[in-house]
Amino acid sequence: MRDKQFLLNMWPFLIDNLKEVIKELQDFAEKRYNAEEAECPQRAMRLTTANNGASCHSASIKQSRTLTDITNEKHVFIRIHMWLVWILSSGARHFVEVFPMSLLDDEIKYSFENQIETEGGFTLVNAKLPINLNLYSDESEFSSEFSEITEKSIAVILRDLKRVLGKDQFRQLLYSCLTSVQILVRGPKIQRLESLYGLSRLVPRACRRVKTQTSEYMNPDACNFIGVDTSVAVPLPCANVCRLDIILNEHQVDNTNSHIVKWTGVLPAKLPTLLTKIEKSLDNEKLGNSVLRAHFATLQEEWANIAKVVHAMHGRGHRGDLSGLMLSLGAGPQDKKLLDAWSMGLPSNPA
Repeated sequence: MRDKQFLLNMWPFLIDNLKEVIKELQDFAEKRYNAEEAECPQRAMRLTTANNGASCHSASIKQSRTLTDITNEKHVFIRIHMWLVWILSSGARHFVEVFPMSLLDDEIKYSFENQIETEGGFTLVNAKLPINLNLYSDESEFSSEFSEITEKSIAVILRDLKRVLGKDQFRQLLYSCLTSVQILVRGPKIQRLESLYGLSRLVPRACRRVKTQTSEYMNPDACNFIGVDTSVAVPLPCANVCRLDIILNEHQVDNTNSHIVKWTGVLPAKLPTLLTKIEKSLDNEKLGNSVLRAHFATLQEEWANIAKVVHAMHGRGHRGDLSGLMLSLGAGPQDKKLLDAWSMGLPSNPA
């Protein structure tokens, strides 16, 4: 998805240079055509073919020619490859990919000495290196509520949850989190905060409505991530509320888990693509905590952008089947519920 966005941003530059490539190929083809026309006029060949009657169809099939033959250039594909490599490398010198969600420092320095003005009104500039990632730019949003546990990595929290819950229960929790089913965590303060922190950071900021500690239960319309003490009365498990009970060590019975997921919903036969990617990345022990954090941020922005595109098409009156658009964006029918949930945090009228 990010590669597509990068190419779209380079579109004016690409168009101008691709036109030059096309023109040069056409010039080669025109030279070959003129040479052949002088040697054997095409009109005479067509008349001969038409007079052959039944053999007309087979003769027309034989006229199919390769690009090498049409241009009379033996290494035409090598030329095209070199042209495309030059276009992409030249474009990369003028464009810099900026990571989403303010993952880059605000004070990015650019060199305006050799800027280029394009006909489309774009200004191409060079970015001075190095560019430093800042994966902690939105930490202030959680500084007050999660101040006691922000030093703990999200990857560590999620991996610990998967280990204590097991694959099936963790998958239920993760699916509920990504599709805006209310996550209700009940248990000791620190463990409660860690679970809410790790899960809530998997969804876009606009889709988070977090209450880390309340004296009474709040319905899903008020918040989709809620934490309560063990003394607070909570509703029975249902499809709209996924409850994570964290049991103190002194209250555990023999052979019982310290974390228990209670949810009456049913997982779909085919899981959302994002959920599958998150599970695979957590299972990959070669990925360190800092790498996973950047990976989760990238995945989140990728799917938030897909949700924005689909949401915008709905807002412009395209209420029909958008499966073709979703397929081109890398999404499928199994992702519809996730995209609908993430669209709730977007403006009601994106048009």
